[in-house]
Amino acid sequence: MSMKLFENASLPTSSNALKRVNVLFDTQIIKISSDPILSEEDPQVIDLKGKILLPGAVDPHVHILGKKQAMPDAIRNATQKAISGGWTTLAEMSYHSEVPIFSKQDLGKMIALIAENAACDMALWGNVDILDYPYHAEAAQELWTKGVVGIALMAPSPNAKIQELSFTEMMDLFMDIYESDTEFAFQGYDFEAHDSYTIGSQMDGIKKILRRMQENPIHIPRISHFPVIEFINTISKRSDISFAISMQDLMYLLEPEYFSSPWNTDFAEYKDLLFELLRTNKIYLLSNATGLPDGDCELFQGSSPELMSHSYHWVLSQLWKRRKIPLATCIKMTSENAAKRLGIYPQKGCLEAGSDADFVIYDPEGNQNIISSNGSNMELIGKIDSVYLRGELWEAGQAPAGSFIARRNSPKRRHNNSTWI
Repeated sequence: MSMKLFENASLPTSSNALKRVNVLFDTQIIKISSDPILSEEDPQVIDLKGKILLPGAVDPHVHILGKKQAMPDAIRNATQKAISGGWTTLAEMSYHSEVPIFSKQDLGKMIALIAENAACDMALWGNVDILDYPYHAEAAQELWTKGVVGIALMAPSPNAKIQELSFTEMMDLFMDIYESDTEFAFQGYDFEAHDSYTIGSQMDGIKKILRRMQENPIHIPRISHFPVIEFINTISKRSDISFAISMQDLMYLLEPEYFSSPWNTDFAEYKDLLFELLRTNKIYLLSNATGLPDGDCELFQGSSPELMSHSYHWVLSQLWKRRKIPLATCIKMTSENAAKRLGIYPQKGCLEAGSDADFVIYDPEGNQNIISSNGSNMELIGKIDSVYLRGELWEAGQAPAGSFIARRNSPKRRHNNSTWI
């Protein structure tokens, strides 16, 4: 691959300031410097003329796979929408997949499917086959060693292919592999004590998980109720637990005239308090919650892949530029924290020497029109000028260039040099 050199790039800093730099890269970032960069090779020089250089966005949990025969189309469609909007890495959680990832053989098949069809890079969550007792824990641990970013636990299971685990069986699983750093995602509610999903039943489910967890990190993919966010933030310093809120819920909260949300949420009752959490870096992740719209329980339903074509831009336009949430905080919520939680930081989620050359070039001078989820024409401040994946400029219609991204590091927050809270 030919070497490239960005000149006159504006790089975000921990303050609100932007720093003018030059960036030398091929598939990875080689050097970032405020001074001119000299190279033995003759790189392709690209003058960004002060445009802002951002890391590619990372979504830690999508669930785009459904019927087996539609899997290639689902990956192609969702990842093309994602990378067009600056989401360069997705992690598939397989809520509804006809072929869950139970074994290293399943993992190998999914990696091949990604290589053939994905437009952006993809990480993978594993699943637990309790019917394989007593070897299910051993299989989950083997998936962890093969590079999955975690094990997805769903209660109750929305997928006929994934047998339901009781909370006692989850505790046994934690006990079997607690000596590793294996991360778990928990999405569900206390279905043993409640007939349906409510704020209270989700809170009870999270408390049951916390009472049973060992040293393992726990991530909650989507919280739609403010009291649950407050509870998690209260105990997050004692337990390694993190959470995400849906971009669609947030868009509907802040701009209901443009966006709709199919899910029940009480965010409007706590709008000022939630915005203060956003402003002060107390919301860990923003996720597109991309997935299938069907299902009996709304916890396991997803938003259209179309959302990913403008959601990162919406964050830059409406949170940073309009509502003055610090750019560094916006990057944490859409890129850095997700990469850390997935154990793929600093390969993804940051702009440092040695990181993958995944770039979003944002032009703050131009504006861009989008069609919002309720069909309204909306103008966003600035424009995503271009997107690079591992050093290559992405262009619509090109052959799939994505690959499987294996977890490399511990997802535990205390192992990171910096933390979100």
